[in-house]
Amino acid sequence: MDRVFAWDHQHSQVVYRIPGHHYADGRDDSDLSPVWLPADESDLPEGITVDDLRKVDVKD
Repeated sequence: MDRVFAWDHQHSQVVYRIPGHHYADGRDDSDLSPVWLPADESDLPEGITVDDLRKVDVKD
C-alpha cells in the first residue's frame, strides 16, 4: 500500500494516509473522508522534503 504524505500546517507535522485502507475501528480512508495519521519527517521517501508536501487541515 502506498502512503500519501502531506504537511498538517495546523499541528506543524508530517502526516500520511493510505487511500482505500479499511481500519479495524471501522474507518475507511477515501478521497472524500481521508484518514490522516502522524508521521516523522524521516518517513518521507528519499528526495522528498517537507517543502514538497501539500498542506492539509487535519481535524482532531
